[in-house]
Amino acid sequence: MSVERATDLLSRATCVVLDFDGPVARLFAGGHEGKESVAGRIAEELLDVAASHRLEVDEMHGCTDPHAIFSCYAERAAHRGESEAWGSAAAEMQGVLTAWEIKSAEHAEPTPGAAEFMKAWAGAGRRLAVASNNHPDAIKRYLERESLSKYFVPSSVIGRNERDAALMKPNPWALNEVMRDSAAGVAAHLMVGDSATDWQTANAVGMPFIGFHRKPEKRVVLSRGGAVPVLDSMQVLADAASGLQAQVR
Repeated sequence: MSVERATDLLSRATCVVLDFDGPVARLFAGGHEGKESVAGRIAEELLDVAASHRLEVDEMHGCTDPHAIFSCYAERAAHRGESEAWGSAAAEMQGVLTAWEIKSAEHAEPTPGAAEFMKAWAGAGRRLAVASNNHPDAIKRYLERESLSKYFVPSSVIGRNERDAALMKPNPWALNEVMRDSAAGVAAHLMVGDSATDWQTANAVGMPFIGFHRKPEKRVVLSRGGAVPVLDSMQVLADAASGLQAQVR
């Protein structure tokens, strides 16, 4: 996507809603002992929890996405109210996942161009928000670590609802919370996300959407045959926001 196209999309928005893991930072990158992602290790721990409860799900075998695993069990727990085992497994998984997320916030790798975008967008007098399936404490810790929290009001950082994990995206709860906080209509928002789930969530509420991914094959999926604008770098948004910032000076 060109800077001109990004500028056009940004100029229509008063609030940009960022997914956290991807557009803002690679939460599980770097790990704690080396440079490799710890996502696979977390996934293994979650699958071990499932096995300990004797609630293994065939389609989750070998999965390396911690949030996909947790979401699967949270959804099953929500629809199996008569069985405490599913709820217990999901609760234990959430504890494991939350602990890893908060720990990983200390080592998360900044996405190039993301901080520059936030600074320029806020400098243009526009609002920022986060709508993420990550734990809100992990998001806030990263923003504090990188001196980015000043660009957000606390109520605009929406992470996983601990009381009801079934509200994770693609449930539109997080985006509805953002819009309630901003008090602006859906058309005044623009979501930036790196997954089909993000697109589905934005589409569910009618929110304009820009895809972002560092991997070419993921960008192809996000583009949905060219129907969705997709970035290969957050620097494009940073440059576009800088242009808008210059106009208000």
